[in-house]
Amino acid sequence: MLAHPSITHTRTVLQRRIAEWRQHGQGLWVLRHLLGPSAGELVGIGGCSLYANTAWNLSFSMRPQNWGRGYAQEIAAAGMARAQAVRPDLPIMAVVAARNARSSRAVERAGLHQVWQGPDNHDPDPTATMLLYADRSLSDGQIHALTR
Repeated sequence: MLAHPSITHTRTVLQRRIAEWRQHGQGLWVLRHLLGPSAGELVGIGGCSLYANTAWNLSFSMRPQNWGRGYAQEIAAAGMARAQAVRPDLPIMAVVAARNARSSRAVERAGLHQVWQGPDNHDPDPTATMLLYADRSLSDGQIHALTR
């Protein structure tokens, strides 16, 4: 989600993101329009960040007016290339709410395949399901670390 509830929350997120880049040499990027009348405007955020020291987590969140323009694929390709350059030994994965078909299609287009499906422990709806995608097979231990 792009909206933050407070300035304090935003500062905390920024500090965490800066620390990720310093510690791991990779993290999320902010996307802005480069040219035209929208130059400088926020497109969204995305890329790969290290998750549980087990895998690179591919994520992206685009403003709705930028959906369907290929930005998710652009940031996925750049983030995955950087993650593979920094730590090629780690898998690249993405966690998607099963009801979010748009995100599922985007991570599949990025080359990830579904390796697990189960309860979404972060959703208050007890019937919610999440999907785990990865660029390679994952062990049961990796799946457990990535889905708890």
